[in-house]
Amino acid sequence: MASFGKKILSAFMEVDGEKKDASQTNVNVEPKSSYVAPAPGSGSGGGAGSGGPSASGPGSDSTAGDQRFSEYFDNLFREANIPGPDYYEFARMISAMQAIPDERSRYAAAFAGLQVQGLEKEKLLSTAGEYLRVLAGDADRFGSTVETALQEKVHSRTAQAEEKNKRIQVLSQEIVELQNQIATMRSEVREAKAKLEANSNAYAAESERRKQQIQGDIEKINNYIH
Repeated sequence: MASFGKKILSAFMEVDGEKKDASQTNVNVEPKSSYVAPAPGSGSGGGAGSGGPSASGPGSDSTAGDQRFSEYFDNLFREANIPGPDYYEFARMISAMQAIPDERSRYAAAFAGLQVQGLEKEKLLSTAGEYLRVLAGDADRFGSTVETALQEKVHSRTAQAEEKNKRIQVLSQEIVELQNQIATMRSEVREAKAKLEANSNAYAAESERRKQQIQGDIEKINNYIH
């Protein structure tokens, strides 16, 4: 179930680092123009049309937003198509009859064209319900996959980013503390250097004074003591 959902989602967005479009996904989406509505009296499921525009599956709307989703659902309904004339063929025929301005007439004409193939109103309504269930099941799988993708691409990454942000704060505080320690050490170095220089100067001065004193004493001893 999870792999099927990932296959659905991969038709529209990047999943697990692998970006695919509708033409690459295993859902095997076909161009919308390849679905031609059956003409009245023809067989079910994708027969030749009456020369009108291409028709899509149940619930199709030519003004729908993202073409990838439109193609995906066309393929979903085509694969779920029930053998024999049913709501799928009816919806495609309605779409192909847009040249008829009156909606009631379009519906009546589409039903009449399929009624000769054995379609009854009860089957039309019951199979419409089947396609609603197809939509509901697919939406559940898609929602589950979106939640998984959110966990992988959003929630976990957000948590990782927050963790790294906290790490930056810790490191920033550590940097401040290290900078303070360096400043203290440099101050201590300056003080120690000044003390050493002062002591060295004092030592040298006292040593020189003592040296001169001894030399003076030697000179006096030689002068005063015979």
